[in-house]
Amino acid sequence: MTVPRTLPYIACMAEFNVEFSTIGKVVVVRTQGYLDDAGGKVFREKCTEYINKGCIYFVFNMSETPVINSTGLSILLDLMVQIIDYNEGEVAITGLSTLTKTALRMTGVLTLCDYYETEEEAVAAVTP
Repeated sequence: MTVPRTLPYIACMAEFNVEFSTIGKVVVVRTQGYLDDAGGKVFREKCTEYINKGCIYFVFNMSETPVINSTGLSILLDLMVQIIDYNEGEVAITGLSTLTKTALRMTGVLTLCDYYETEEEAVAAVTP
């Protein structure tokens, strides 16, 4: 799903895309582009659809998302709390840029889940 950019001041940022696949009971979420307000809305809605279907094991592969703003961080944190605390699920994350990894550490997001170098390692870590 693609979120179009309409505001001139963010026109230089890449469109945000999110792709979902399942490996066994694990939902792999691959993001691409700048995770901001518009992209975050789609990200949250689609992840929530999977959560509402009973999916509780997630891998967020953000290797194609070099930048995430404060709203994107907030949405990511909210989703993790929903998966981990409210549904007793597990989340692993992979593919973080240095900037995004630092932001996730500073905001405490990486205290909720583990970071893995590869998607395969992340999937193996959360597979029930």
